[in-house]
Amino acid sequence: MSNSLPQVLMHSAPSLYEHLDAFAEVVESAVRIAGASEDEQVDLMVAVMEALNNAIGHGNGEDASKKVHLKIDIQPASITVWVQDEGGGFDPSDAPDPVAPENLMNDSGRGLLMMRAFMDEVDFMSSHKGTLVKMIKYFSPKSSPSHC
Repeated sequence: MSNSLPQVLMHSAPSLYEHLDAFAEVVESAVRIAGASEDEQVDLMVAVMEALNNAIGHGNGEDASKKVHLKIDIQPASITVWVQDEGGGFDPSDAPDPVAPENLMNDSGRGLLMMRAFMDEVDFMSSHKGTLVKMIKYFSPKSSPSHC
C-alpha cells in the first residue's frame, strides 16, 4: 500500500452516460493507490459503476443540467465511496426484489443487489435534493510481496 494514505479523490460531471469513463478512471486510481487485490478491485469497480449508473439514469434521469458527484476516501484498510445525485430522492425499500420469480427475467433491477454483494457496507441517504449512496469496502490483510 502507498505511504501517502489517507487520500481523497473526487470527481463531478453532468448526468450523461458518456462521463462514466472519467468516473471509472477515478475508481481505478483509487484502487491502485489503496493497493487493493484484484478481486477487491473488481468488487469496487462493479459496485461503484452500478451506483453511478443509478445516479445518472434513475436519480437524475439523464438530465445534463444535474450532476453526479463521486468522492472516494482511501484509508490503509478500507475505501469509502460516496455517490451523490441531484434527483428527487430514492427509497431502496421501494425497489422490487430482483430475485423474486416475477423479476428474474427483467433487464434491470440488480444494481442494488450487486452493490450490497460486493461492498461490506451500503447505506442510502435520500432527500428532495437527491440521493447519497455511501459504500465501504474493507481490505483483507496483505501478504508480504514475495508471497503470491
